[in-house]
Amino acid sequence: MAQFFIDLPNNRQGNVRTGIKRKEQKSFLHLLMPWKKIDKEEKLAYIIEVNPVDDIREYRLLKTRDGKWLQEGEDKWLCEGDGKLNLLIKKAIDEYESNIRKTA
Repeated sequence: MAQFFIDLPNNRQGNVRTGIKRKEQKSFLHLLMPWKKIDKEEKLAYIIEVNPVDDIREYRLLKTRDGKWLQEGEDKWLCEGDGKLNLLIKKAIDEYESNIRKTA
């Protein structure tokens, strides 16, 4: 799990913690409902604590291994707020990760 900080508009800062969200394990419930698909893909999970707090204190975002952000409704784990702030958070994370790749 990694941790870094991002700057957001209106003098806010985001404390970003990231890790891998593992695939779901097959359970007894899947035997009863075989039509329910098991999520087999590992995703990069981001938990962002925004300070000072606006409407949501903690945002939870997911990104696939190929770099595509998941949208609200694609996973129950997601917790997103205002669309504009979501885009700014995602952009700041992408910029941070691209800078890390350049220096490495």
